[in-house]
Amino acid sequence: MLYSQAGIQIYGGISEAKNNSTLVTPEGLSHTGWHIGAVARLNEGKMYFVAGLQYHSIDFIAKEDKSYFSSEESYSWTKIRVGLGYRVININESVFLRGHSLLSFNLINGVPDESPNTTVTNYNSGTAGVNLGLGFDVYNFTIGASYEVGFFKLVNQMPETEMNFLTLSLGYKI
Repeated sequence: MLYSQAGIQIYGGISEAKNNSTLVTPEGLSHTGWHIGAVARLNEGKMYFVAGLQYHSIDFIAKEDKSYFSSEESYSWTKIRVGLGYRVININESVFLRGHSLLSFNLINGVPDESPNTTVTNYNSGTAGVNLGLGFDVYNFTIGASYEVGFFKLVNQMPETEMNFLTLSLGYKI
C-alpha cells in the first residue's frame, strides 16, 4: 500500500516574510531569513495528520537585498504546526506531489531590544496563521513551498500588522 509518506521529515530552507503594515514592512521590501524544522506525518493513505515544529530567524528590519543567511538584527520565531497532508498526484508509491493545510501557532522568541531603526516597540509574544503548501517527494528526499497567511497582529494595538510567510524547504524523511 502507500507506506512511504508516514514518518518524520527533517528540513531546512529560506523564509521571506511581509507585514501588512508599511510601518513594519515598507512597500517593496521584505524580511528574509532561514528556517529549520521537523514534521511528523502520521497515518498512511491519501490523507494523513501532520504535526511539526519550525524555527525561523528573519531580518528584523525589512531590506531590499535578499540576504537569507546574514543579518545584523533578527526576529526569532518558533512555530507549532498541526493539520492535514494529502497526496495530490501519485507517480508511484515513492514519488508523488503532496499538499498540506495547517494551523500555525507562532511564538515570537526574540525581537531586538531598542533598535535605532524602528519606532515600533510593543510586539505581541505570539501570532497565528493558516499555512498552505505543496511539496514533491522522491523516495526519502523532499522539496516544498508553503505560504502562511497571518491572522493575529504582530504589534499590539496596531492595525494591519499580520505577518505572512513564504518558505522554500529541502528535507529528508526518516
